[in-house]
Amino acid sequence: MTLTFRDPSVFRSELQNLSADGEVSTKVAPAGDTTQRYADGTLRPGATETEQQDQVITVSQLIPPRMCNRRATTDDLIEISYIGQVLETGAIFDGSAVKIDGQNVPGRGNDVSVYLVLGKQPFGQFPPGWDVGLEGMCVGERRRLIIPPVLAYGSVGVPRRGIPPNATLQYDISLVSLNGLATPQ
Repeated sequence: MTLTFRDPSVFRSELQNLSADGEVSTKVAPAGDTTQRYADGTLRPGATETEQQDQVITVSQLIPPRMCNRRATTDDLIEISYIGQVLETGAIFDGSAVKIDGQNVPGRGNDVSVYLVLGKQPFGQFPPGWDVGLEGMCVGERRRLIIPPVLAYGSVGVPRRGIPPNATLQYDISLVSLNGLATPQ
C-alpha cells in the first residue's frame, strides 16, 4: 500500500503509525521550471532554463520496533547506524561504518554509529531529508528513506563522495538510541 500526502501534518501523523512493509510518501517540490525568473516571466541574464521532475520523499519500515512508547521528535539526540547509496546507480557512497576506496569516511572516525540532534543538524552535515524521514522513529526500528534531490544535495551533488548532481538517495537507517537510552522507552 502506498499513500502520498501533501499536508505535512498528515505525513508526520502517518510516520507515527508506520507499519511493517508500510510506506508513506509526500511531494516536497512539484515538477516544472526551476529557473529564477523576473516577475514578468522573462529569464534573468546569465540564467538557463532548467526543469525538474516531481520531488517525493518516501519512508518505509524495514524492521518494526519490538515495543515503542516514545518516538523521536525534534530536539531529541538520536544515535543511528546507516548506509547510503545513490538510487539510480546503486553505488554506496556513505555509511556509519563504511570505508570508501579503503579509507574511512572523513569525520566518522571508524564509528559504527553517529549522533545527531533531530531537526537541528548543522547545514550540510546530513541531507535535510533525514529530519523529515526520521521523525517518529523508535529505538530498534529500521527505515528506508528515498530522498529526492531537493532534500538531498540538489543540483550540485557531492562529487568527492560519488553523489552526482540531482541524485535521488536511498538510506537504510536503524535507530540505536534515543536521548542516550538504547532500550525501548
